[in-house]
Amino acid sequence: MAAISDLYHKFMATSVPLKLVIINFAIFIALRLIGIIAMIGGWDINAVVDYLALPSPLDILAQHPWTAVTYMFTHYEVFHIIFNMLTLYWFGKMLLLRCSNRQLVWLYIYGGLLGATFFLVGAQLFDGVGGWLLGASSAVIAIVIATAVLMPDFRISLFLIGSIQIKWVAIAAFLFFALGLVGDNAAAHITHFGGMTMGIIFALLLKNRIDITRPLNNLFDYISSFIKRCFIRKNNLRSKPKFKFKSKASDTSTPNSHADDRHNLDAILDKIKHSGYTSLSADERKQLFDISRRVK
Repeated sequence: MAAISDLYHKFMATSVPLKLVIINFAIFIALRLIGIIAMIGGWDINAVVDYLALPSPLDILAQHPWTAVTYMFTHYEVFHIIFNMLTLYWFGKMLLLRCSNRQLVWLYIYGGLLGATFFLVGAQLFDGVGGWLLGASSAVIAIVIATAVLMPDFRISLFLIGSIQIKWVAIAAFLFFALGLVGDNAAAHITHFGGMTMGIIFALLLKNRIDITRPLNNLFDYISSFIKRCFIRKNNLRSKPKFKFKSKASDTSTPNSHADDRHNLDAILDKIKHSGYTSLSADERKQLFDISRRVK
């Protein structure tokens, strides 16, 4: 348990781009291990992948609606995940110069969702689009394009190339995605354009001080706050109340003795409510009897 706790804390301490990379690689490695077991057992790994990949037939999608999100974290080809994750980490770190961690995460998800929408619409309109979709390409290209739009002249150093503006790297990445060097079918191509569209929308609106991730951030904050309040309330109910009683002398010697009687009576009754009458000490029972006679 200690090792798991240490891994969790290390994971939480990493940057958001690296968190996304780790999640993607964890799912990739799990699928690969299952694939080995499937090969030994003589059954088809696609039976597992199909529960994570996004299907174009709407009747199947209705049975697996979660795949609209899981597909963007699922890879099975080595080159596919390496290219996507290097691009995600590289551009994600740069985008954080202009965006918050939450904005980056939601842009990843928004890009994946719009890519899925393009894929599903294209599958209904064109015969060459269809099947099962998996991979973070549309989510990653959304981050690439958003970075290029927000800071096109930002310069970075590349091995064997030297200093270059980010917009040219983004254009190169665009060509890799759009020309199908990652992905080998029309479904991949149309999905990439969904991610590109989201990256442009996000960046242009953000330049005009419009954050399209704010509604979901606010909703997330509200849910988180609600859960914390429920947890704190539950812990308070479980904890034993502590009572302080004034002496009889103080009850009769001050002008506030009537208010003190009310306070002590409420405290004793509250203890009875939570723990029962038998939980009262002899002194508390005596005070309950005395106070009940004085309080009208």
